[in-house]
Amino acid sequence: MTTLLLVRHAATPWTQERRLQGRTDVDLSDAGREQAAALRPIVDRWAPASVLSSPLARTLSTAALLSDVSPEIDERWMESGLGAWEGRLTSELGPDYLAWRAGRLLPPGGEDAATVTRRVRAAVADAACKPGPVLVVTHGGTIRAVLARYLGLAADRVEPVAAPSLTAIDVATTGARLRTFNARA
Repeated sequence: MTTLLLVRHAATPWTQERRLQGRTDVDLSDAGREQAAALRPIVDRWAPASVLSSPLARTLSTAALLSDVSPEIDERWMESGLGAWEGRLTSELGPDYLAWRAGRLLPPGGEDAATVTRRVRAAVADAACKPGPVLVVTHGGTIRAVLARYLGLAADRVEPVAAPSLTAIDVATTGARLRTFNARA
């Protein structure tokens, strides 16, 4: 069994504006850097032995503030592609945004749930082979996909993953167990 410490990156200027980022590469804001530094004591309590990160600037910057270990970059931990919605304000999307958050709508040109699930399943399997606990600095959509795939928690059944926050799950060949959800500083 391996414990995965899934951390959603800290705030970016777009997070603060409620602008959808998807795979657009936006780095942390000054407030985000402070948030990530404040989350570090929570991460340190778990004493991660390995660090993985999405390749996007916001996750790499968060990882650098959470650990002195250089992360191994793994593109499978990247955020879901949001197609035509990347860069849009959530308020512009109206009820479509809520339907997407609940997992009932795919943005035009966005990455479908089956594709996200396949890449996340492979990323989790590889992460589970590393010395643990394994710190994974990733994105809200990716964490939702892990929760859905391994714990059966559909997007419409969980609170949104905060930026930044830590969600810890134990992963074993026999299943998974939620240890912590959305822990914040």
